[in-house]
Amino acid sequence: MEEIVQNNRFSRAAKWLLITMITGISLQVLGKNNDFVPDEISLKGYWKFRIGDEMEWASPRYDDHDWGSIRVPARWEDCGFQGYDGFAWYRTSVSVPKEWKDHILVLQLGYIDDADEVYFNGKKIGQSGTFPPHSVSAYNALRQYQIPSNLLKPGTDNDIAVRVYDSQLSGGIVSGDVKIKSTGIIPPFDIDLDGEWQFNKGKQYDPEEAVGIHVPGAWENQGFFNYDGYAVYTMKVRIPKELAAQRLVFLAGRIDDVDQLVINGQLVGQTGGYDSRQAGDYYREFRNYFLPPGLFKPGQENVIEVRVLDTHGEGGIVEGPVGIISQDKFRKYWKDKAGWH
Repeated sequence: MEEIVQNNRFSRAAKWLLITMITGISLQVLGKNNDFVPDEISLKGYWKFRIGDEMEWASPRYDDHDWGSIRVPARWEDCGFQGYDGFAWYRTSVSVPKEWKDHILVLQLGYIDDADEVYFNGKKIGQSGTFPPHSVSAYNALRQYQIPSNLLKPGTDNDIAVRVYDSQLSGGIVSGDVKIKSTGIIPPFDIDLDGEWQFNKGKQYDPEEAVGIHVPGAWENQGFFNYDGYAVYTMKVRIPKELAAQRLVFLAGRIDDVDQLVINGQLVGQTGGYDSRQAGDYYREFRNYFLPPGLFKPGQENVIEVRVLDTHGEGGIVEGPVGIISQDKFRKYWKDKAGWH
């Protein structure tokens, strides 16, 4: 399926490149009313900026009219804060097209020195590195955070706040491309499972030790920086009787590195060598698991576990979308996405 997506993206890109060469129009996609809608929005420029650290600064209701401005991306040492080490906050707002309502959106913030937390419309959507008293730098990690669809306000302003801690030398949103980009259309899920799951390190779900974690998103960005090993994501859902009777597909997103899908204690499928620790290049693949009939208990609580092994680098359910969809909708989605007839 990933190959289909890549080929489809290439064909769209080639088509719009040809239009660009002929008409001089920049790369864009058509909206429903034949208006041109960008597939990404640059966030480079001047953001509101303040040194210090107050959690109320994450709120979209906070009045930042008296804050200064700073160029993004740039080292804050080059913008009047030479020698400053410590906390600072960035704030901006961006209007996204109404046509992006059903899109998978990623907030890309380039490279941040050293650690950061990112808030979208007041809700935390990711973190890289860790803060004092046990600070760990993630200065060399490209920041990419998927924006939960339920936080997006299409057609109006959306607030972004970035909390940054710098321990030494360069600080701030220092370099790279800073933007919001669309990576495709959200599938028409019967049950959308983007959001908070329960998370345990190790191979087993333990409700007493589980903590909340956002899916999708690398676990390094959510308090488990530099963790390599086994972990379990758990979600409990109720499936309507009419849906449970259908043939279903579980979309588990892109997982780094390998995984097993277990539903109600039954192993449904796996990608890569979960027990043998054979990772290979499976971290590149999006998971689509076709579910056998009768797997779910209609109208009752069903336990979904995604068991993950990460061998190095980022780990977890790092990209979405994640959810349950009927096979009929799944086939139609891929036909529409790939432009099949």
